[in-house]
Amino acid sequence: MRYQLNKLTKGHSTKAERKFTEILKSLHIPFQTKIKIQGREVDFLIGKYAIEVDSHPQDTKKNKMLAEAGYSPIHFDSWTIPNPNLIEWLKTIWHIT
Repeated sequence: MRYQLNKLTKGHSTKAERKFTEILKSLHIPFQTKIKIQGREVDFLIGKYAIEVDSHPQDTKKNKMLAEAGYSPIHFDSWTIPNPNLIEWLKTIWHIT
C-alpha cells in the first residue's frame, strides 16, 4: 500500500486523485493506482473496476480496451470529489456498512 501511496505525490497526481485516495483509505478499500493495462495508464484499480478521475473528455478507445480486458471503466469528474454519492457507491460495492 505504501508503494501505491508514493505514486500519488504532488506533481505526479491531481488534487482530486489524492482526495479519492483519502476516501479509499478511510473506507479501508484496497486499491492500486497508476496501473498500466495494455500500455494505458489507469488512475485507480479496485478489483475489476478501472476508475479514472477525469478533468478531460473520456477516451472511448481506452474504455473499450478496458471492457474487452474484463474491467468496468468508471469515470468521476475531478470537481465532484469528494461526493456523498461516490462514498455510498464505494460502500455498496465493497459491502461496507
